[in-house]
Amino acid sequence: MRVSSRARRWTATVFVAVLVFGLNASGASRPATLRVSDGIHDADPDAQKVVEIIERKMKEQDLTSAVYGVWRGDEVVAVGAIGDSPIGVPATPDMRVRIGQPMESMLSTVLLQLDGEGVVPQDEPIATWLPDFPRADRITPRMLASSTSGISDYVTNPTFLKQFYANPFTGFTSDQLFALANERPPLFEPGTNLAYAHSDLVVLGEVLQRATGKPLGDLLRERVLGPLAMRDSEVVLTSQIGEPFLHGYTNERGFFEDSSFWNPTAFLHSGNMTTTVADVATWIRALADGRLLTDAEHEAMMAPSTAGLGPLTKDKFFAYGIAHPGDWWFMDPSYGGYHGVVYYDTQTQTLVIAYVTLGPTSDASTDNALPLGKEIASALVPDNPPQV
Repeated sequence: MRVSSRARRWTATVFVAVLVFGLNASGASRPATLRVSDGIHDADPDAQKVVEIIERKMKEQDLTSAVYGVWRGDEVVAVGAIGDSPIGVPATPDMRVRIGQPMESMLSTVLLQLDGEGVVPQDEPIATWLPDFPRADRITPRMLASSTSGISDYVTNPTFLKQFYANPFTGFTSDQLFALANERPPLFEPGTNLAYAHSDLVVLGEVLQRATGKPLGDLLRERVLGPLAMRDSEVVLTSQIGEPFLHGYTNERGFFEDSSFWNPTAFLHSGNMTTTVADVATWIRALADGRLLTDAEHEAMMAPSTAGLGPLTKDKFFAYGIAHPGDWWFMDPSYGGYHGVVYYDTQTQTLVIAYVTLGPTSDASTDNALPLGKEIASALVPDNPPQV
């Protein structure tokens, strides 16, 4: 992220505007895991179209590499990689990336599970677990999961930006991020509006850890990654990233550099996970069919629970880590030279996932995966293209 990229895109005004101007559960049985070995259907004109779009956008935006996967229901349309990683070495579709936003709905899934078990009631004030956090007697886990707590986003705090860009290889602790979040006043009274804040995920992650006595990495492995056989995904608390990995490149500090080892704890609990395109696909499809939740929990997760807050409606809303602009789900992960996009159409079960890395002249102030992701989604579902 150029700080202007992540910070600007996730301010309350911009985030809500994306939804306004812009899964229901599919109920279908899905294979447990999607693997890159599922292959690419080269004879399919849609597969050729996907590759043509990505190649064109990479040239237009001066991107270094891309890994991608496109599915229509159980059918693999295209899975592949284009470009270099590292520069001079061909990228491969099984390379790991920094996951970013898709991790957030994993936290929400664990919250809903623990709520059903009576371990973390969603509407219990977080004072039960974090008694010293400001307004802890009025903020609930449900608010944290759906960005309605009003806590200021530490990522837009100039103090954080200065510290992060001075040395992006140094990690952050939850206490440090709490302090940065609370350095500025709350945006509104808890539960009265919506404003996306990475701070919410830091707090939610700490609540889940304290309530269970387990590290978040263990919780996600036991409750999400393990049951779904997402073997190439793991929570990381250092700059480590397992081989093979897609090298991140960025120019957001004013010069072109390899950003693969920027410390992901700058986005603690909201993106400090490594994964592959195939594992993200497994996660999105499991999220769609609700296989990790009871029917009631899944229905609650997909319901327009934030409708009526600000300009949000039952057709365009954000809840539990997922943006719902109409029939599509939308996610736009972005961190340290890794720009991603996820589009999922709940009507046709069309899934588009791509992660790209920047080039020397790329515009780091915007998510460079969005244009190619949206064009692919629109080409595959021309009668109902995504509005974001």
